[in-house]
Amino acid sequence: MKRHKITSSALALALLLALTIPVPAFAFEKLFYYFDNVYGYDNFKKNSKDVDIIAPQMYTVGYDFKIKKPSTKSLKLVRESKKKRVDTLPLLVNADFSKILMSDILLQQDVQDDIIEFMIEEAEDRGYAGWQFDFENINHLDRDMYSAFVAKTYEALKKENLQFSVAVITRFRDYDPNSSNQDWSSAYDYKAIAANSDFVSLMSYDDPYSVGPVASLPWTKKILDYMMTQIPNEKISLGIPLYCWKWDDQINMRVGSLTQGLALKEYNKGSRGRKKGYDKDLGAYYYKYELNNQNYTTWCESEQSIKEKMDLIEKYDLHGFSAWAIGQEATWFWRQMKKY
Repeated sequence: MKRHKITSSALALALLLALTIPVPAFAFEKLFYYFDNVYGYDNFKKNSKDVDIIAPQMYTVGYDFKIKKPSTKSLKLVRESKKKRVDTLPLLVNADFSKILMSDILLQQDVQDDIIEFMIEEAEDRGYAGWQFDFENINHLDRDMYSAFVAKTYEALKKENLQFSVAVITRFRDYDPNSSNQDWSSAYDYKAIAANSDFVSLMSYDDPYSVGPVASLPWTKKILDYMMTQIPNEKISLGIPLYCWKWDDQINMRVGSLTQGLALKEYNKGSRGRKKGYDKDLGAYYYKYELNNQNYTTWCESEQSIKEKMDLIEKYDLHGFSAWAIGQEATWFWRQMKKY
């Protein structure tokens, strides 16, 4: 075998390149959800280099157990993701997040088998990398049956070399089957789901106890502290909201959600008492303003809040993040993603 002598100048050049080429501080998977909206497709097209997985919410199991065909808009996104060589992991949801429909599905093995068969065939036809279950509002008494459905799906998809993940609503305390206070998170046996999926996307936003932000930093930390006792850290994809929450200050009530762009536009239209800034305690950005004689506060993610959540992903060596949803983010977000 001929040996090539490495000169000192070549070695010096290699070291110089290694020092000057920026390398991400840590590696993690960036998943972006998509639903049919005004800016989602264009934002994906422009920024696909910073997207590892695109996860369109495009398949729904109906009351007749048939899976509704995806929209033309969603299929356009799928074609673009293939062109950009970005993995597509579509979501499968229960129609209207119906609890009764989910019970019917979980009670019938043949219905589950048909769903799994559809997933495999559709993935092959459209070139999907895999699937994510986004079944919600499941009766907590169906908890074990849902875990069994997840396990059966994982086994079937694994044989076809397809990825499989599950989106779950989070909690911060153990499930008590005897409690009269059950919510949508009660149906998820996190340990069983984690054992039978490639990763788990935490819906760690829409904080039900929020005093403003969609997902404050204290809330996110509290959720993670518990969820990491249930799911291995390397399988956790932290949910990150790209949208804002708007509150009516007079009645201290949330009155809607806005994209980052609309939140800034409303603030700029506001009249007296305008104020904006970063709340260090909550880890979120706020806009205070008066509009049509009403006082509002809108809470959004910011460059600082996203950095703090990225720091959590690094600190706990998580799988990555799952962001809801592309098309709602601010322009600065993509500049920031280039750092990761």
